Amino acid sequence: MKPVFIINGFLESGKTEFIKFTMQQEYFQTKGKTLILLCEEGENEYEEALLAKHNTVVEVIEKKEDFIGSKLIEIEKRHKPERIIVEYNGMWPMANLKLPWHWKVNQQITIIDASTWPMYYTNMRSMIGDMVRKSELIIFNRCDGIKELASYKRNMRALNRDAEII
Repeated sequence: MKPVFIINGFLESGKTEFIKFTMQQEYFQTKGKTLILLCEEGENEYEEALLAKHNTVVEVIEKKEDFIGSKLIEIEKRHKPERIIVEYNGMWPMANLKLPWHWKVNQQITIIDASTWPMYYTNMRSMIGDMVRKSELIIFNRCDGIKELASYKRNMRALNRDAEII
């Protein structure tokens, strides 16, 4: 089984920065190659030096129609990764996330920009619910100066009772 880590959230929520930070942690080092499937390109990019240092390659998947088993297997064969990180597009339904049979989701993490949370929660609650339903970890970032964090956590708890919320 090929281990897969899914990192999702809306555009500019901090997914790329989270992955870049995680790549550099000792607990995430591996002898084999890591493949990042990048399903949306935000402002932050992966620097070539960082990717080379951590034996990581990035493949961009621009359209949700291209996130299909045959293309994913083709990418896997090309790179032969030890593990896969999916930086999933927050606007694509999670139901579209169909992985090849031999890929196993080890962890799903949702990253949320706390400064935009009220707008998304009010206007896109069903999309947020779809995004966080299977997440084990939900991270609110950019929290400086926000006083309603306890209510954010309560709202999130209503969507996913089991996740760890940070």
